[in-house]
Amino acid sequence: MEIKMDEKVKVIILVMIICFAAILIKNLYDYRIKTIDEAIGFNLDGVYKVEILKDGQSKITEDEEKIKELTGWLREYKYKMNSNVKGRIDFSYYAINFYYHGKSGFVAFDEKNKKNIIIIT
Repeated sequence: MEIKMDEKVKVIILVMIICFAAILIKNLYDYRIKTIDEAIGFNLDGVYKVEILKDGQSKITEDEEKIKELTGWLREYKYKMNSNVKGRIDFSYYAINFYYHGKSGFVAFDEKNKKNIIIIT
């Protein structure tokens, strides 16, 4: 049986629509509003060490109470990916490294524009 040209075109268009829909769904999922745990990729309850960097100075703590206070504060907010900010880090940022068993996550806050938060996992 020969497949007519119209059927080939329909199949190609259908495949393109499915691919486009899959890409759109992935982007909507990636750019949705998330909790800090979802954004960084692990549960912050398991963090055993935090390193805060500002102006080339590093402060490290393993104090559970201080870590709980910081993660509690971060959990009060929701985070949404912004492709304009992603990857742009300069010295106006506070950087926080979270150390979790076998993983680490990095969060940077823009001191000048508090809405700019960069999360790198």
